[in-house]
Amino acid sequence: MTAAAAADAAESLRQEARTLADEVLAWAPDGKDWPSRDQAVAAMHQLNAYGEHLRDAVQASVRPGSPGGPPPILSEAHGRLNQPLTSPVPPFILTTDAVVRRAQNLARLVTGLLSALGAGPSHPPAPGGNTHQHSTAVIERNPWPEPSALSKSKESR
Repeated sequence: MTAAAAADAAESLRQEARTLADEVLAWAPDGKDWPSRDQAVAAMHQLNAYGEHLRDAVQASVRPGSPGGPPPILSEAHGRLNQPLTSPVPPFILTTDAVVRRAQNLARLVTGLLSALGAGPSHPPAPGGNTHQHSTAVIERNPWPEPSALSKSKESR
């Protein structure tokens, strides 16, 4: 595969991931426009696959020794991708609500990975869709002072 063909394939995958994530995030919280449970499971599995590819692309784009280190979205992706699809509470019945919420969480993760690659969301979710606002911004610096700065401030008291 040529470099141009590989770049086109990667962009196509990102566009497909963005489209599916936007569609899933547009599912209304009240459940009126939810797909069947099987369709939601299929969307969740597809988002997981996109997430794996995007996670690998973000990991590959991180330069060793970069000052900020890897983006925080990578550790989030490592913890949330490939998790088993089970109900967290007894009697462990997998409801459509649980699958939709899981799919929407994966869609948010995919959106964050796309942002880390510089391929942010194409547009916000449609009106009437999911009203939860989630930031995918990456913190550029550590908001907490370095340990050495803390010890210096204690010494000056």
